[in-house]
Amino acid sequence: MDSEERRASIMEKSLMAEVFQNVNNFFVDERLQQMPTFPEWENGAIEQSLREIEELLEKRQAQLDETPGELETQYYWMSYVLRALGYCASVAEPPPQGVDAEDVRPDFTLFYSADDFRRVVGMRGEREFFANALGVVRTLSWGSSLDEYESEDGTYSPAFDVDRHLRNTGTNWGILTNGKVWRLYHRDSSGLLNTYFEFDLMTALESNDMDAFRTFWLVFSPEGLGGSEVGGAIVQRLLN
Repeated sequence: MDSEERRASIMEKSLMAEVFQNVNNFFVDERLQQMPTFPEWENGAIEQSLREIEELLEKRQAQLDETPGELETQYYWMSYVLRALGYCASVAEPPPQGVDAEDVRPDFTLFYSADDFRRVVGMRGEREFFANALGVVRTLSWGSSLDEYESEDGTYSPAFDVDRHLRNTGTNWGILTNGKVWRLYHRDSSGLLNTYFEFDLMTALESNDMDAFRTFWLVFSPEGLGGSEVGGAIVQRLLN
């Protein structure tokens, strides 16, 4: 088996079926299988991100065992994971003018770099602020359900929040997560609520499988959503 065939076979490992789901063909399956052949697969930043997240998990394990709520999950886990992935993540940015002021703000707005954020910080509250953002994040309490459920106020779907944030801000990519499991949505299909790419980050971390984490990084990193010097946004390649 040559190196190209070996790398292509990585996605056939049984663990991969446990860590990600391509729900309702969010991505093109054939493109997913080709991910190990992408030039970004060997990016040295992946190992650095993994080390930082593993160190964070060790540091926060006692707090996570207490099943933190939304705000605690945002602060103690998500803000640091997003930083380890390489994002400049801005918290609770107001939606653009003209949008219902009562609308809930996205928990995080993701920028490729601090420079990208600084260029638009003076336009907070305007659509132009989000024009340079890579995506938005909705964070739930640690390990809670990402699926539709019945509440005291009726049926609730967390994916609706993501769709609303995408339409309010005009950004293309939205992440829904409970800290453990991450789902990626695109504005063109987010209104369906059931079309997304899901990745179980905790299972990948516990497996100590570098290829599993590479898959996570290629989708959810700034290079995944925004591209790099070796190519455009990885998720766009997977989507089309």
